[in-house]
Amino acid sequence: MATLSDKHLLTLWTEAGKHAALSELMAPLAGVINEIVSIDELHLFSFYGAGEWRLSGSWQRGGAEGVLAHIEATGSHALASIDAWNRGCAVCSDQSSAGHRSLIAILLGASYASRDSILLPMRREKQLIGIAALICDSACSARQCEHLVALAEPLLACIENDQQLNDIQRLRAKAEADRQSLLSRLGLRSISENIVGADRGLKQVMQRVNQVAPTPAGVLILGETGAGKEVIARAIHERSTRHDGPFLRVNCGALPPELIDSELFGHEKGSFTGAHASRRGWFERAGGGTLFLDEVGELPPAAQVRLLRVLQDGIIQKVGSERDVQVDVRVVAATHRDLPKMVQEGSFREDLWYRLAVFPIILPTLNERLDDIEDLARHFIQRAAMRMGVPVPPLSAADVRNLKRYSWPGNIRELGSVLERAVILGHGEYLDLEMALGAPAPKPRAAIQDTADKSSGPADESLEAVIAAHIKRILTETKGRVDGPYGAAKRLDINVSTLRAKLRKLDIDANDFKGA
Repeated sequence: MATLSDKHLLTLWTEAGKHAALSELMAPLAGVINEIVSIDELHLFSFYGAGEWRLSGSWQRGGAEGVLAHIEATGSHALASIDAWNRGCAVCSDQSSAGHRSLIAILLGASYASRDSILLPMRREKQLIGIAALICDSACSARQCEHLVALAEPLLACIENDQQLNDIQRLRAKAEADRQSLLSRLGLRSISENIVGADRGLKQVMQRVNQVAPTPAGVLILGETGAGKEVIARAIHERSTRHDGPFLRVNCGALPPELIDSELFGHEKGSFTGAHASRRGWFERAGGGTLFLDEVGELPPAAQVRLLRVLQDGIIQKVGSERDVQVDVRVVAATHRDLPKMVQEGSFREDLWYRLAVFPIILPTLNERLDDIEDLARHFIQRAAMRMGVPVPPLSAADVRNLKRYSWPGNIRELGSVLERAVILGHGEYLDLEMALGAPAPKPRAAIQDTADKSSGPADESLEAVIAAHIKRILTETKGRVDGPYGAAKRLDINVSTLRAKLRKLDIDANDFKGA
C-alpha cells in the first residue's frame, strides 16, 4: 500500500468541499483510504447530541452505498462503552483491544467483532464528534495506522458538513410546516395569493409594485396604520429575484433604544451585560432576501446614522466587534409618519430620507377604496370561518352598505377584526355586523353631512368662526385628509389649494385631525 501524501489530503479536502452530503462522499473517501490500507467496508458515525450516535455514511467494496441500515446507539450501555473507548483511545484502536471489539459489536453487530478492523476517533476541542469504522482485509501495520490518523481532520469536516446539511433540511422542513400552518390559520393557499383590490383600489399601487420588484431599488411604502403595508412589501419580495430568500419584518417602533444596534446588526459574545453568545442581527439573517423595516420613522437619530451606512455601503458592524461584515439585503421600509415634515423639523435625517425614498409607494386608505370593501369583506369572512371551523356566513347587500358607511379609522386591519368579531357573534350562522361594529349602527355618510350642515353655533358667532367650525367637522370626518376623492376639499367642493390657503388663514393644522 502507498504511504500518505499531500495528494491524498488534497483529494480528501477537495471532495469535502465539493459535496456536503456524505452519501456523495463515501466512494471518494473509500478510494483515498484504499490507497493507504485495503478495506472492505467504511462506516462513519456521528454524535447528534442528547445521547444519540447515528450512522451517517456507509460504503462496501463491490456493493451499493448505504449498505447498512439506519443504526442508532442510544442505550446507556452503548453510550458508556463509547465513552470508555474514547477515554482509553488516544488516536485509533484495533481488534487487539477488548474495548474495541465491544464497540465494534455495538456499532456494527456481533459478526464484525472477529474481523480485522480499525476505529478512528474524530474530535473537536477534545469533544468526540465522530467515529470512523474501517473493516480491513488484514491487520494494519503501525505505519498504516499513523497515516489513517492524519485523515481524521478531513473526515471530521465531512461529518460536520453533513450534520449542518441535515440541520438545514430539518429547519427547512419545520419552516415549511410552520408556513403551511400559518396559511391554514389565515385561510390562504399561498403567500403570493392574489391581493384583494389589485384590479380596483390598488391598481396603481400594484402597477408600481410590478415596476420596482424586479429591480434592486429600495422602496418606501407610505400609508396609514392598518392600510396593508406589509402585504405590499411581501408582494415586492415575491415578485423579485430574491423570492427564494428570506423575508423578515422588524418593527422599528418596538425596538428598545438601547437594543436597536444589537437587534439590527447583531453583537459579539461579552459585548455587553447579558450577551452570553454571539448573535446575528436582522440584516445578517435576511441575507439574500428582503428586510422589511416597518415604522422606520420611529428610529432615533443615532440609529438613523448607522442605517444610512448600511444602505450606502452594504456593510454592518456588530456590537463589540471591529470587523466589518458585508451583507446582501434588499431593504423595503414603511411608515405612517409624515417623513418630509419630520425632515423639515430635523427629527429625521434628510440624507436617509433620500436613500429610503428611491421608489416611494403611497397606499390609499380604506375610505379611498370603497369599491374593494365587498371583496375584502368576503375574504376576511372566509378566513375567519376557516380559522374557527364554522360555516361561512352570508354577506348581504345591507351588510355591504353598512360597511361602506363606516369611516374605518383603522383601515383594513380594523375591517378584518370587525368581520372576525361578527363571525364569532353570529356563530357562523349569520354575520352580526351591528354588534361587531358597536350599537347603534353607524350613520350613513350623507346623514353625517346633513347633521353637520344643520348644526350651527350661537347667533352672534362670526362668519369666520362658522366656516372654521365647519371645516374642522369635515376634517374630523375625513381623519385630516385634505386631498383625494375622499378628502376634505372634495367634500367641501373647493380646490385643494384654496382649502390649504383657508387652513393657513384660519390657523388650522389638518394633521391635528388624523387621530380623530
